[in-house]
Amino acid sequence: MVLADGVHAAFAAGAVAALARRGVRWDRGAGAGLGAQVALLGLLGDAEEAERRWARQGELGCPMFESRVGAARRRVAAVAGVTVLTDAGSAPGWLDPAGLAEHLEPESADVPRRLAARGASLNVAVEDAGSGTRAWCDLARVAAARAGALLRAAAAFPGGWGPEEVREGERSERLWGGTSAALQGAPPWGPGSGEWDAVCGFPVPASPRSALGGSLLELIQRRSEIECAAWVASLGECRIAVVAPTASEYEAWSGRPGADLGVEYPLPWERNGALTAALVRFGAFAAGERGAKPPE
Repeated sequence: MVLADGVHAAFAAGAVAALARRGVRWDRGAGAGLGAQVALLGLLGDAEEAERRWARQGELGCPMFESRVGAARRRVAAVAGVTVLTDAGSAPGWLDPAGLAEHLEPESADVPRRLAARGASLNVAVEDAGSGTRAWCDLARVAAARAGALLRAAAAFPGGWGPEEVREGERSERLWGGTSAALQGAPPWGPGSGEWDAVCGFPVPASPRSALGGSLLELIQRRSEIECAAWVASLGECRIAVVAPTASEYEAWSGRPGADLGVEYPLPWERNGALTAALVRFGAFAAGERGAKPPE
């Protein structure tokens, strides 16, 4: 199970790739937020592709996290006398959806067939923005077009990207996800389902954030981070091995005594290429690759 919103998926990608290099293999999976894509690639035997993709995001300065305002300004830059303003009351999210669609495009096609070829299944967490209902959806049991749309919807976290309009025949739903969509009480597995790895892109337990800003988007993401950390901790009776950022692991990885995870670890929407590249290595370190040190 991979739970990660936004840039937190860089940590998750490094961790899942490290587990795969140790010989861990999975045939059932679950994902919330952009962690759903990382989980999918892990099930398909391409965990290191997710790691490479996030390292590349870091090299390019994280184009996926371009804001709607920034994207609009870039598109009209050549037009003299045009000023772009944001309408906070109508924008469904802070981030431009084009970057997310491009990032997920390779995994959005023919998902059910590819899972079937590996004998695998993947549940992703989504929430209906209209009814407020949350559900785990098995991508191996839906049509290919719907599976791709559900993957994009799962990645859209509140405060980041807005809901995805998912159509099926005459029926239309506005679905989004993020890690908070996983919080409907029960994990996506039943009794006697064996052991699970839970890779979380957020600290577990939730780390104090003394430098938290006061913007609405930051506060929304912080609340989700806290709730999801508590939910993972509540799964103690399940047979799961948790890989997540912790204060002690961060200090050991950074090599800096007193390094403060709560100050230095990003919120999901943050756009920082160097930090994203570092998160990939931190994830691998937390999953057992002690040679995955910070970039010099």
